[in-house]
Amino acid sequence: MHLSPHDIFTGSVAMAIIVLTWVCAAIAIKNKLLTKFLGRKFLHVAAICTCAWAIQHFEDRNLLAYIFLTFFFILLAMIRKGWMQVNDQTTYGIALFPLAFALLLFMPVIPTNIIVYAVLILGISDALAGIAGQYIGKRKILFLAEEKSWAGFAAFYISAFIISLFYFNDFSAYGILLCILLALLPAVTELFSYRGSDNFTVPIFTVAWVLLIHDSTGDQPLALLTAALLFAGLSIFAQYQKWLTSSGAMAAFWMALLLYASGGLKVFIAPGIFLITGSLLSKLNKDQKEKAGRNAQQVFANGITGVILIFIYGILHQHVYLMEAFGIREYQSLLILGNISFCISMADSASSELGIYLKGDVYDIISFKEMPVGVSGGVSLQGTIAGLAGAMLLAFPIVIIYSYPFIAFIWFSLIGFIGMLVDSILGSLLQVKYKTIGGILTDEAMPGAKKVKGFSWCTNDWVNIISNLLVTLLFFYISKQ
Repeated sequence: MHLSPHDIFTGSVAMAIIVLTWVCAAIAIKNKLLTKFLGRKFLHVAAICTCAWAIQHFEDRNLLAYIFLTFFFILLAMIRKGWMQVNDQTTYGIALFPLAFALLLFMPVIPTNIIVYAVLILGISDALAGIAGQYIGKRKILFLAEEKSWAGFAAFYISAFIISLFYFNDFSAYGILLCILLALLPAVTELFSYRGSDNFTVPIFTVAWVLLIHDSTGDQPLALLTAALLFAGLSIFAQYQKWLTSSGAMAAFWMALLLYASGGLKVFIAPGIFLITGSLLSKLNKDQKEKAGRNAQQVFANGITGVILIFIYGILHQHVYLMEAFGIREYQSLLILGNISFCISMADSASSELGIYLKGDVYDIISFKEMPVGVSGGVSLQGTIAGLAGAMLLAFPIVIIYSYPFIAFIWFSLIGFIGMLVDSILGSLLQVKYKTIGGILTDEAMPGAKKVKGFSWCTNDWVNIISNLLVTLLFFYISKQ
């Protein structure tokens, strides 16, 4: 690995452009020709598009990946020192895009042109979304951890569609249809950012999305677009019925889109049953905090593990050569693990919601002390039975759909049930809990309440994610022994 004269020239020009752009932006902001916000967006577009140019022309991909990785650590150190703080909150977003580029470049099986496409989407569409959201989108919605607007979403989607058309240079009816789809997932992904995390998630998911659908054949793109429109309608209906909030509806749409694209209706049915059933179960307890519907955090907490596993399965299913590149011996287990993850989530949702609804005596799963209904770590006979029934309810269609033997039904149900118990155990041990002024134990940080147990960062959503991932991976490890 050495730096050729061509790469020295390419790297030098790229660095010069970025530095010159930074200086111009600083001068423009100082002289009030640009606001700080527009100055940052101008620098964002110029710097990331310059990175796209460098990626396209650099000869040694591995070396360029190491260069990006070095800049990630440099920017990370500068942010930690407080030298690059752009607002009142510390954000690591500016350090995340070189990390994403490095990871993509380290994978030689990913074509360079797809990486360049993803980088351009991040550079141009993400900036336009921010500008449109700032100056046009007056109504903001908290999608995950940041407030976004539909105007910003529209700006991202339209610009990503135009970039796709001209980048892939296919203006046929098929090409236009494909570009309509290619722009969709990155636009939705950008909504769910946290302090600049979209600088990482947008390029990563854009590349994965292109790998999944760009080589579609026959009527697959039309079927996927039809499914996307159906999912959008169902998401709007779920929001109207207050099963989901606006953010929860978009999260469910994002997940449904990935699931269907990963294997069609067959792959979607079982997780789809969970998504619908989980939303309906959350409406049983009208006095609970979820009466307005599940938000994006709650939707992701219950489904993200299974969705990602099935998403990776879909990519490997369509690009088997990636298995050797990533050292994967077989990919069918990813589909099994994804469905197991949803069985765990189904058991946990049924146990929590029906346990509260049926109003049985609740005891801490570790100390066996009686505790209030609805507090994490508590179990009841009714809720435990409901959890097992929930796992069995989802395991049944999985076994039917994939023609698994009856023993698989037992395993899916059992692992879903175990996952529910592990969720309760971690909820008791790790999740933050408070005592109100009246001495009542609660998961909520109410006014005057004092923290008495657990970690401040560990909410019920984090317990769901950790327990689900832990049990799913543990099953995978045991099954391989």
